[in-house]
Amino acid sequence: MDAPTTTAPPKQPTKSDIAVLQFAHGIELAMTALYAKASAAAGKDLKVVTDLFGAHHLAYAQSLAGLLGRSAATAQNASFYTAFVAAAASGSDAELAGTFLSLENSLVKTHLGVLGTITGTDGAQLVASIISVQGRHAAVLAGFAGKKALGDILDNAAEPLDTKTYPA
Repeated sequence: MDAPTTTAPPKQPTKSDIAVLQFAHGIELAMTALYAKASAAAGKDLKVVTDLFGAHHLAYAQSLAGLLGRSAATAQNASFYTAFVAAAASGSDAELAGTFLSLENSLVKTHLGVLGTITGTDGAQLVASIISVQGRHAAVLAGFAGKKALGDILDNAAEPLDTKTYPA
């Protein structure tokens, strides 16, 4: 049996962590912009939610930028933003909530994948904190989307985002 290691994992992001955290950062910047578009199209109650959730995503982006320092993305993920801006900018409140429910669920799965690949503990802690809030976002949006049954609210069939579909 091998002796257990006494080497602690790194706190700061490693080189391989930086690339995946840059992707997450660009997506969070795009989500901030998408929520701003939705806010302009949303009714009174959903507008409050989209403004709040957009502010959350901005805070995530700022936290990721702080962690990454000079390696932070300098702009939102344009391909992700372009893919969803039309759906984020129009429709009934239920349709808008359904769009963002799907996006938040995809982000939960995306960030779970990020969490599984990074080794720096500072990045892991930050991403873990983001996941829990995005899951809560999805639960709130499910109600606005008209989902009432607990199974419908908890069901997450979304796919994670990937860098091939949404290159930075």
